[in-house]
Amino acid sequence: MSSDESRPTAPVRRGGYGTAAAWANRYLTPFLTAIAVLALSAVLVFTIYFTQLDLQWTAFLLGVLFAAVLSMVTQSVKAQWRLVRRSAQLRRSKELLAEEVARRERSAQALKVADVRFRTILDALPVMVFFVDREERCLYYNAAFQEGCAAGAADMSAMPLRELVDDAMYRDLSARGKEALLGRETQFEARWRHPAGEKPVAVKLLPYPVGAQMTSGFYVFVTPTADNATPGAAPGIAPEAAGEAVYFGAMERQLTTHEDPREYLLRAIEADRFILLEQKIEPLRADAAHPSFREILVRLREEEERILAPGGFFEVAERYDLMPAIDRWVIRKLLRSCAAMKSADPAWRMPLYCVNLGGATLSDRGFASHVQVQLKHWDIAGHRICFEVNQGELAEREADIVLLMAQLKPLGCRFTVDGFGSQKVSFAPFRNLRFDFLKIDGSIVSEILKKPSELAKARAIVLACDKLEVRTIAQFVEDEATRVRLREIGVDYVQGFGIDKPGPLAVMAPMAGTTAV
Repeated sequence: MSSDESRPTAPVRRGGYGTAAAWANRYLTPFLTAIAVLALSAVLVFTIYFTQLDLQWTAFLLGVLFAAVLSMVTQSVKAQWRLVRRSAQLRRSKELLAEEVARRERSAQALKVADVRFRTILDALPVMVFFVDREERCLYYNAAFQEGCAAGAADMSAMPLRELVDDAMYRDLSARGKEALLGRETQFEARWRHPAGEKPVAVKLLPYPVGAQMTSGFYVFVTPTADNATPGAAPGIAPEAAGEAVYFGAMERQLTTHEDPREYLLRAIEADRFILLEQKIEPLRADAAHPSFREILVRLREEEERILAPGGFFEVAERYDLMPAIDRWVIRKLLRSCAAMKSADPAWRMPLYCVNLGGATLSDRGFASHVQVQLKHWDIAGHRICFEVNQGELAEREADIVLLMAQLKPLGCRFTVDGFGSQKVSFAPFRNLRFDFLKIDGSIVSEILKKPSELAKARAIVLACDKLEVRTIAQFVEDEATRVRLREIGVDYVQGFGIDKPGPLAVMAPMAGTTAV
């Protein structure tokens, strides 16, 4: 401890309100009490003199004098007690304030030390790291990024991203950043151009805060790679194992699990460690055929507890061919929940639920039979279920999708093509595939207010769908202006965080006497 810290605290200088109160308590109150007693005594003597020592008057006036003196003494004691209590409260408040100030100073010092340590570690990394907010401004960057960016300015804080990177990289970051702002971790390969030349890099976008539904921005990690490297994959790791290594590496650190990834997901299915969420799909027309419309999302329980990144298990499940098992679990869980809701409330009306299907599920020859058995077991009409197929699967698995539609459409089930426009816009597969709905990809929807080309593309999709008698759904709608413009061009439904955020599906216990099949 320093000499300053061991030095006794100097007495507080008296003055102001405290000095006046102390002076009044010590001198003024006794003086006023004495004056009042003398005045009453004089009145008593005067009265006794003129009443010729009448005993009744004398007794009465003595009683009045005694009562007056007693009242004054009581008031004086009360005032002194209040003053003592108030002084103690002020001393305690002063002590608490001093403790709070000391805590704040210690916290500020600890935060400053942590920030210096954090910046020192990041600046020592060879990986370029920078943070981009929702207005596409660079709010934080490390030394590697400052050396390798296109601007080369001494201070790049709050500078627009467009001024810091080349045009090609800006387009990639701007497009992928929209997904990151929706809470999705993304990565891609690119060419990084800097003053010293050009090099291949792996770019990873990490939403911040992690797991939040509304992010404030995203961190960008730019790692130099070989020309044939895969983003996120370390040297010697096969490309198809990169996602598994990242996801289950985090899982092992957070959950201390040492299970095989495939076994872990199988156990999660058996133990019902998956959770169903639902997100509203809002009709834009008053005469919409499906006013109550929902999309079903599936998450691992650990993801909802913010231990793991949301949706990361899909990549691993596809790697180990587990998507058919997960999709079967989703159908079973969803229909069982709907049956329980109908039993608990006869007035409840089941919405039209959209369920995403993995690519491997489309080739699963037993999936259609599973759906049929579940619909019959839980007494659910098939027209309340709509299956979503990603656009990327249309060309690769067209024959499988045709067969699946032939088996499920007679049951009343509907079909949606998801993410239309994320790749080449082509209606060629629609010659053989009769979809009921088409989801316009968010990469188009998010730009219709900024780019006339994207608005024209969305309008062309809507016109083509009208001729095909396919209803359109716009994804990733985040604001009212976009919603209004989509209604103007004839879109039927909208979906996104600006419409509704995903929430837990209302899950009830199974009805008595029923069992899962």
